[in-house]
Amino acid sequence: MVRRSTLRCALSRIDSEGIEQRKKRRLHRRIYSVAAPNHLWHIDTNHKLIRWNFIIAGGVDGFSRFVVFLKCVDNNRADTIYSCFYSGVEIHGTPLRVRSDQGLENLKVAEYMLAHRSKSSMIVGKSTHNQRIERMWRDIFDGVLSFFYDLFYFLEEHNLLDPFNDAHIFALHYVYMPKINCNLSMWQESWNTHKIRTVSASPLFLFTAGSLSTPTPPVDMADFGDDTDYRVEQQGDNRPNLPSISYEISENCQDRLMAECPRNWESQEFGIDVYERALRIIMSESN
Repeated sequence: MVRRSTLRCALSRIDSEGIEQRKKRRLHRRIYSVAAPNHLWHIDTNHKLIRWNFIIAGGVDGFSRFVVFLKCVDNNRADTIYSCFYSGVEIHGTPLRVRSDQGLENLKVAEYMLAHRSKSSMIVGKSTHNQRIERMWRDIFDGVLSFFYDLFYFLEEHNLLDPFNDAHIFALHYVYMPKINCNLSMWQESWNTHKIRTVSASPLFLFTAGSLSTPTPPVDMADFGDDTDYRVEQQGDNRPNLPSISYEISENCQDRLMAECPRNWESQEFGIDVYERALRIIMSESN
């Protein structure tokens, strides 16, 4: 049995040049560093359920991994994403900087940041450089979205759902949108209070304690200098622009849905029976 240290020393004597060449090809992991809470938010949209017109908008604090907003919406227009972002701002304050990808849905957020912070407050780049939230999407899919992903495909396979039929999508949103948002809220609370192994503290604790020790400056353009190297990315990515559902129902149909398919429904069939009931009401009222 040869010790690893002995083998390493022998290789250093025999092939020192080869070792140096191999070191050059070694992957050097970058160290992620943010000074304090609210110094950098990572925002993004998740499109795992886009087939059925569901978009998940989310934001996470870079310092603490604290989820500042998380919501399911029916479109990815810039004003909708801004509304989700601002819901986090109202509770946690305006971050110093925001990192996002090149999607045009982030335009309103960029306008807000440029108006209320500095010209370098909106960092735009590839999704691969937004790993704080890209990694979180995997956990959200496993914990929340995968159930609805499989359920909606099940409805399609049994000819109960046509993703290209506006009435079907409207019924699907009426029944499942509140449930998705409820599950996302529970996931967000669970995530924010779970203990991170590497720091032995929860994101909530890190965010709160860090905010008290290093408070974020108030919104004031005078606090920031002009960054002449900053430029706004004009081009978008290949992400589709998803508009809201334009399907309209009568007031009588709305009343029937509220009476027979309450938003706080409970079902032993994962809501399939509620969806079918809602669809029957919508189809009968449209005839």
